[in-house]
Amino acid sequence: MSATIYDVDRHLERPCVLIDLSNVGAKIAGVRARTIPDEFRLRTPIGDRRSCRVIWRTEDALGVEFTDHADGEVRSTEQPGMQEPTHA
Repeated sequence: MSATIYDVDRHLERPCVLIDLSNVGAKIAGVRARTIPDEFRLRTPIGDRRSCRVIWRTEDALGVEFTDHADGEVRSTEQPGMQEPTHA
């Protein structure tokens, strides 16, 4: 799913691709990961806006956790951690 990474304060707006989206986080591809700040906002084509924190980076992908709640979402106190992908 296409999406947009943005940060109003830093005048950042970058297109990206959401992969492995869940209620607690996502893998984001199609970006130069080193150019993305550790915290940012994410906007999807269906109008969802989420606050994100980077958990891991590769050259062209990010693993993020959502730091806010989606509308109607109830978050558990136990959240599975996202691990950096291993390279074979």
